[in-house]
Amino acid sequence: MISFEEHVLPAIYFAIGVAAVLVIVKVIDVVLSRSISRMVQRQPQFKTTYVYLKRLIMLVVALIGVYAVASVVYPQVSAAITSILIAAGFASIVVGLAAQTSLSNMIAGLMIAMTRPIRVGDAVLFRGEFGFVEDITLTYTIIRTWDNRRLIVPNSVVQSEVITNYTIIDPMKLVPIYVDISYESDIDKAKEIMIEVARNHPDFYPLEGLPQVVVMEFKDSGVGLRLLTAAKDQPTAFMMARDILYQVKKKFAENGIEIPYPRRYIVFEPRFLELMSKVASGEKR
Repeated sequence: MISFEEHVLPAIYFAIGVAAVLVIVKVIDVVLSRSISRMVQRQPQFKTTYVYLKRLIMLVVALIGVYAVASVVYPQVSAAITSILIAAGFASIVVGLAAQTSLSNMIAGLMIAMTRPIRVGDAVLFRGEFGFVEDITLTYTIIRTWDNRRLIVPNSVVQSEVITNYTIIDPMKLVPIYVDISYESDIDKAKEIMIEVARNHPDFYPLEGLPQVVVMEFKDSGVGLRLLTAAKDQPTAFMMARDILYQVKKKFAENGIEIPYPRRYIVFEPRFLELMSKVASGEKR
């Protein structure tokens, strides 16, 4: 028969204690969130660090609280854990846990939050996927791609891989745009049109020496030109490049500048041409 005082009552105390710990964690969450909001207003570049540290503090408080409740309600639990630590050696347990994936991701997350190679809101390119850092949790980094997918990446992977960050330090982006024109077209007029379209674009970022157009190479069917302009950030640069190409095509058509396409010329031997001429005139061989 289950004893009320030996089994049920301690379980009730334990449940109450855990509930109290959760309330304390929630209060800490509210207090820290308000403090972080004020600090972020003064130092927005540290937002990622503050949020990560808040989550780490809440996790530590929750673990210590639950352990304390369990030790008070079930004293034998504390004694058992102490015996395990003494028998196995605390250092060996720490090393063993550090080798585990979860703790590795937490340590990597802490390093990311402190060194800030990426931050919440940054525009990044990760493994060929362009997106924005949506959140950095204790173990995972969440990247929202341009087509609204979510990449859930372990923090240890983020820390060990090369990631292109378009936002950090300076979000300004140089925008190269490549256009080919035929050899028969007026190259100076083409350059003038491309510069005019880029300069008049509403998203053009004023930068000394830009926009500019240079000849890149002579191709089989035309001359390769490169327009170099600038935008305030990567998302703007992508859409601006698409729009400039559209406007340049229209201006080229209005000014008789041809964008070349592959052409093939067939050359016949004189003997074959002579034979075809006889066939066309009805002569016999």
